[in-house]
Amino acid sequence: MVPGGHMVLTFQAMGSNRKADFSSNKNCTIWELLGITLNDMFLEGKAEEAKLDRFNLPFYAPTVEEVRDVIQTEGSFNIQRLETFEVDWDSNMDDSNKSFGFDKPTRVKYVAMSIRVVAEPILASCFGEEIMDDLFDMFSNNLEEYLEVEEGKYTNMIISMNKG
Repeated sequence: MVPGGHMVLTFQAMGSNRKADFSSNKNCTIWELLGITLNDMFLEGKAEEAKLDRFNLPFYAPTVEEVRDVIQTEGSFNIQRLETFEVDWDSNMDDSNKSFGFDKPTRVKYVAMSIRVVAEPILASCFGEEIMDDLFDMFSNNLEEYLEVEEGKYTNMIISMNKG
């Protein structure tokens, strides 16, 4: 990048008020909820322990402080603006679509199918195609229970910076 060049990045981040409670599944990310579902599959004898142990879907959502520290330590860029904002897991089905009559089960199904589109090829290569329907049925049930008590939001970060 040439000196004075400008770059804008956006990615998932960790919310500033997020304190995961894995023992009760509160405040978890959608990916953690998928992991919990995979573990449930194992506990019910529907997934093999060895496959569960070797499966890894690396996901890391940095905090604002981590991103700021890395940029400042590296020193090539000047931060112009850095913000976070929240997006509902079902943001594409927002309230402006009320005329379509989306009820909660439809919204849960939409979120589950959105994750299935992204994750199924990876999951199937490890666990096999034969468990995918059961996995995502269970994931939908877990989503429905989770969304009864939690909001289900992604935290996104947007950062604008220029090359010093």
